Amino acid sequence: MKKTALIILATILVLSMMLTLVGCSTATVQGQLRNIWRPYEKYVYDVTDGETNGTYTVEITKNSATSIALGDMTLENLKEGYIINTTLSFGEDLWESGCYMQTVDGTTFLVPIASYYKRVGGEYTDKLSAKYEGKNYKYTITEYGAPRDGEISLKAPFYDNVQIQQVLRAVKTLGAGFTFTFNTPIAVENTSASLTASCSVTETITWGDEQSAKCNKVVLARSTQVVGASQTLYYSVDPIKVDGWSLVNVLISFREPISSTESMLYTLKSISLTKATDQGQN
Repeated sequence: MKKTALIILATILVLSMMLTLVGCSTATVQGQLRNIWRPYEKYVYDVTDGETNGTYTVEITKNSATSIALGDMTLENLKEGYIINTTLSFGEDLWESGCYMQTVDGTTFLVPIASYYKRVGGEYTDKLSAKYEGKNYKYTITEYGAPRDGEISLKAPFYDNVQIQQVLRAVKTLGAGFTFTFNTPIAVENTSASLTASCSVTETITWGDEQSAKCNKVVLARSTQVVGASQTLYYSVDPIKVDGWSLVNVLISFREPISSTESMLYTLKSISLTKATDQGQN
């Protein structure tokens, strides 16, 4: 079914570890990354597959607490980092995902600590809870009502899939000629995948209230995927001004394949740097 394919693909690609620029050393890579987030950022996207419309929301929150709840997990002994929460409301289903990334661990920047996702809708609730223990990704996944545990050994550099889009924003040299390869765990396949991000051109993308932005077009491809099944992401070349702040490499739009001929288009609708306090508001 299309919805099943969507959640599997979103889990693999997106809806991420150290970055390894092709041909560069780890020290050089760390010098390419920067901490670019405000204490709170919220991005709302319109979503369509050409037939059905939906809404995708990304919230990034700075955290200094040593203990937090993430999905159905409690994370302890944390160092400062960021919580990335996403929701996708599409058709009759609702997908939720989240990740905690520690800002720094020794010389490593943006380290994944734990992640989860949950799909609510239909007869079953699919969900995943996972923690990183060194280079081991330990998880419990429930599909069609059947839970199973697993463990994936990861090769550096690696990120969680919920991190990937935001980690790309942290790169100073995001632009033409940029390329790097990294690994990410895929619980539904009980394996890891190698992904390569590359940029060669820019395009102008319309977003929000008829605003336009010149964007770096980044292609994110899995090494085992067939040609044409890559995710395409558009990051703003120039900073986007919000409430007096300049946000760099904003993800303006992205296209995610559902199959070899179908895809989902996400287009930025709004940005907020203030967390809503009204009950019931995302």
